[in-house]
Amino acid sequence: MTSPEMQEHHPAYLNLPLELWHLIYQHLPWSDLIQGALVSSAVVKEFSSPLSLSLYCQSQIWFKIDADDWVCEGLLQGLLRNSALIRRLSCSPKSQLELLSHQQDCRSITHLDIEKVRFLNTAVLDRILTLNAHGLQSFRMKLDRSMHFQTLVGHLSRMKELRELYLQHWEGVTQDSIAAILEICPQIETLSLGHNSLYPFTLDNLVSQPVVENKDTIESNNDNICSPERLVPFKIRSLILDEAIIFHEELILNLCSRCPDLESLCMQGCFGIRLSEGFIAQLAQICPRLTRVNFTNQSTTEDFYGMLFKTFPGLRQVKVTGSILQDEDIQLLLEHSGATLETLDIGDCTCLESKSILGILMGCPSLTALDARGVDFNPRDMMDPADEWVCHEAVQTLYLEILLPKRLHYAAGEVQRIRTKVYEQMSRCTRLVNLQLGAGARDRGVNILEMSLLTGLEQLGTLKQMERLDIKRLNHNVGVSEVNWMLKMWPRLKALGILLDTNADIELLHAVHKRNQTIILW
Repeated sequence: MTSPEMQEHHPAYLNLPLELWHLIYQHLPWSDLIQGALVSSAVVKEFSSPLSLSLYCQSQIWFKIDADDWVCEGLLQGLLRNSALIRRLSCSPKSQLELLSHQQDCRSITHLDIEKVRFLNTAVLDRILTLNAHGLQSFRMKLDRSMHFQTLVGHLSRMKELRELYLQHWEGVTQDSIAAILEICPQIETLSLGHNSLYPFTLDNLVSQPVVENKDTIESNNDNICSPERLVPFKIRSLILDEAIIFHEELILNLCSRCPDLESLCMQGCFGIRLSEGFIAQLAQICPRLTRVNFTNQSTTEDFYGMLFKTFPGLRQVKVTGSILQDEDIQLLLEHSGATLETLDIGDCTCLESKSILGILMGCPSLTALDARGVDFNPRDMMDPADEWVCHEAVQTLYLEILLPKRLHYAAGEVQRIRTKVYEQMSRCTRLVNLQLGAGARDRGVNILEMSLLTGLEQLGTLKQMERLDIKRLNHNVGVSEVNWMLKMWPRLKALGILLDTNADIELLHAVHKRNQTIILW
């Protein structure tokens, strides 16, 4: 028995099976979870026997706070009451970080993102880092010309667990300050210097020996001076330089020369530099383990990608949207990395032909994501019975522009046979989660995929993992019966992008929300 006095101090917890909580966390929007936590916390104060959430549930809810969550009413009060439970904190431009910095219990943050905070006070930064520097694993901030750099350096030596460091939009960045940070934290595995003006220097100080200033040390250690010490390598595995202003390839090479374990290089749209095949040849000598590259919208020479694919066999991720990629480059990629390739983004590579897309589908068994938007794929090229997509057991994300050119003559029934072949290949991709289809980018052709029940849509009933479908670019209206079939056959569907029939818009919307009110329809 429990006395009334004890009931006043111990709220009645909502006891549900752990599996049910997992489903709630998986499907309920995060903002709703936070609102529920705020309500339950408020109820505790007002009633003697409130219905509250267990400590486990509270810890799961307050584990992560995103920048968008700061708009929730009462969030700051909830943060102050549950500051000891926060592990991942991302701030919006107007987040009131100052109040949170005074909470002595807020000392368990492992992932901190304050890059968007406006007018960050140095004292606030110092208090936050004093409480949490020892456990930080990921840190993202925007350094300005004030005392932020000195404050950060003062705490870096305590960040023994730091693995990810993002220093983007850095005002007044110098090569000495970059070197100082890297020497203090050589254990960093992910480094981002994107959106910075790095053109005035080449980071040659990273590959030069430190200057010995003590004259007595020089006279007593002549032998050691003759054989300079080997520079300590960094543990950086992922380097991000997105949209940085870089004039010299030497800057990248000097930084990478201290990163022998580099596996991922991301250079999206860097200004002032045109990467050459010579750069790739030197990079291969210092970073032989590179398996993931992202050169989206990056200026390169004509032979750059051919050299890249030949020099780095076994690539796992290649993102080259908007590049000058040629069909010959794709053949080299398939020859040297076809068996290992997992992610390929060749969107808007307008120099590629349809047979390159077919070669990718037939030559990459481990492919999990393919984005070929803007590259026309003619399914007539795969009518040979031996033409099978070998990626069907792995692919989860697929974006294809499928069309039949209008200028060609098709025999009776040929279009239907081609359509059946396409549906058959797609139906084998049972792990597909995200499917986006278009009807051609450069040449609007015969609408081969109408995604209607009359032309074979029911063959895709095997795609039980489907969560997102975007078929607006097929230029074909989708009826209510098709949408009802999709909602019934694909229970995980969360987002649906279709071209609606104007007269059936309201009826279709009612049909969608009758089955699932949380689905996103556009």
